[in-house]
Amino acid sequence: MAAYHRLFQMIAVVSALGACSLALVLSGGAGVAASGPTTAVTIQIMDSCERALGGAEYLLTGGAGVGITATTPAHAPQTVASGTCALQQGNCATFTTGCAQFTAVPYPGTYSFMETVTPPGNTSNPEGYAPCNGGSACRSQTGTVTIDASGVVQGTVLNVYPDNTSVTYPIASRHSGLATYAGTPADPIVTHNFGLARPGYNGASQCDGDSDADDHSTGSPSSHCQYLPETAEASACQPYPWSCTLGTTSSTTSSASTTTGATTTTTTTSTSTTTTTASSSTTTSSATTSTSSACSTQTTETFTGTAAATSSTSEFVHPKAAGQLAATVSWKPLTTVDLIVYNSSLTVVGQTSGSSGSLSLALNLPVDSSYKVKVKNNGSQSISFTMSVIHC
Repeated sequence: MAAYHRLFQMIAVVSALGACSLALVLSGGAGVAASGPTTAVTIQIMDSCERALGGAEYLLTGGAGVGITATTPAHAPQTVASGTCALQQGNCATFTTGCAQFTAVPYPGTYSFMETVTPPGNTSNPEGYAPCNGGSACRSQTGTVTIDASGVVQGTVLNVYPDNTSVTYPIASRHSGLATYAGTPADPIVTHNFGLARPGYNGASQCDGDSDADDHSTGSPSSHCQYLPETAEASACQPYPWSCTLGTTSSTTSSASTTTGATTTTTTTSTSTTTTTASSSTTTSSATTSTSSACSTQTTETFTGTAAATSSTSEFVHPKAAGQLAATVSWKPLTTVDLIVYNSSLTVVGQTSGSSGSLSLALNLPVDSSYKVKVKNNGSQSISFTMSVIHC
């Protein structure tokens, strides 16, 4: 077992002061400062239609131990633009709601990011939000960021619906014909959250009428809203299938701050620790730090192999897993590959896809009897690959 050192040792909070600025919470890993060029990647979170959301937190991982968090500023939902739901084009050039940046991201490199804290509830969505789209039992949503040697960003978001079908954002026909986001304030990488309410709340129709996880809807059910197979819904992660993608430990330090110019002095008065598993909490007059829960020791498993055209191979099974798991795969020749993590019920708990020759996926896992990591070749010719899995 290799000793695992927590990557998240410092939080810097940058507050937006202008109408066009972004509010950020950023975390960098100690001892992993970039020696080469870096850039910023802008993201924006929306609901399942057209409104940007505040109070969400994201974690970007990949490369040589990179771990960066970004938090959208607290704000009531705000309509970004009109269009077909889910809106594909964001706007952080003239909006701050739902906007955040991952700063000092080294390039070239490929990274993944996931939501670790969801926005708080409101009148329309009293139970808060799911960190994915398509129904209350949606399974996961993972962003992939590729930055080339000149610093050009290309971003996509893979969303897995309750029925295990998936969609990759942006949908080009609704995003100026472009199949990737630029990660700039004018074209942020857009993720979507699905609003939650108890079954039948305010007249909302249930998905399949049995008042379980896929029936916490606030609108008309989509054609993908039902968890399939229905017989496996009770054995999926609880209380929702997507709950396993969350699970951060939040340390809240109450403080009094005085600000003079660009200098802030903070006096700490008390500290408490809470665990967030399904939704975010609202803290008044405090600074909140969220980091992925860690295990005391971790080890790295490395595999090399081949996958025939349009086939897959499972190279790793982790018994009695819990806590952090980070999987990275590189392959050649270049083609489209999926990196997928399954739990013991063979339910997808994390997935990312790309064609750049490298992918990474970071998860926080609940206790289970086993987890399986799969490399799926979607191309027409065989690939050779190397996969690394870091786990407790």
